Amino acid sequence: MARQRLCCAPRRAACGALALAATASVVMADGMPRSSLKDAPAPTINWQGIYIGGHAGIATGDTQGDVTGLTTTDFNLNGGVYGGQVGYNWQRGFAVLGIEGSWSQSTIQGNTACLVAFDCKRDVDWVATLTGRAGMAFNHTLLYGMAGVAWGDVNTNVSIAGVPLLSGSERHAGWVAGFGMEQMLLARISIRVEYAHIDLGSEDHQLSFVGGGGLALTDKVDIKMDTIRLGVNIKLH
Repeated sequence: MARQRLCCAPRRAACGALALAATASVVMADGMPRSSLKDAPAPTINWQGIYIGGHAGIATGDTQGDVTGLTTTDFNLNGGVYGGQVGYNWQRGFAVLGIEGSWSQSTIQGNTACLVAFDCKRDVDWVATLTGRAGMAFNHTLLYGMAGVAWGDVNTNVSIAGVPLLSGSERHAGWVAGFGMEQMLLARISIRVEYAHIDLGSEDHQLSFVGGGGLALTDKVDIKMDTIRLGVNIKLH
């Protein structure tokens, strides 16, 4: 039940932001509703060009594991992310299309009891994404959605009474989707808030005994996360 509450909260925030974006798309800057944008004045802020920036945020999620049929694990993850992004926007009137790559260092982790006396821990070292973006510009404000591919480096460790016993890691690949709002503060500087759901899919982790020796155990690991990130961008051109 606790895991459901953790994972549902970002999604409720996501639904609220989507409703706000839908409302903004039919409201002029003067507050008068319109059925379309065809009579609205052309935007005066230019979003087109290459940009670089940084971000930081929080993440919650869950992970499942199956260690060679011996035991299964299902527990929550949480932590922080911070890193950088680079991208390019094309603008035609109100429409803005873009492509962006990002890399985030991560402190996302979680643990649970397993096999009675053991402790199973999982952590995410880093997350990288490559996404396409599509949005609408309302002068200083850009509302957008994005989707693409995601990668992450995931570690699994098993210990007993604090003594490391098994460890293994694997690079995961999956998908990411979300939306955000960006606000231009100066001619070339903007800030944004962004929600993303990241599904890193399933991979087999080979858990080897610490110190070597013995047979490796296969742990089938699945991992999903929801992130909310704050960022700043500088438009270079």
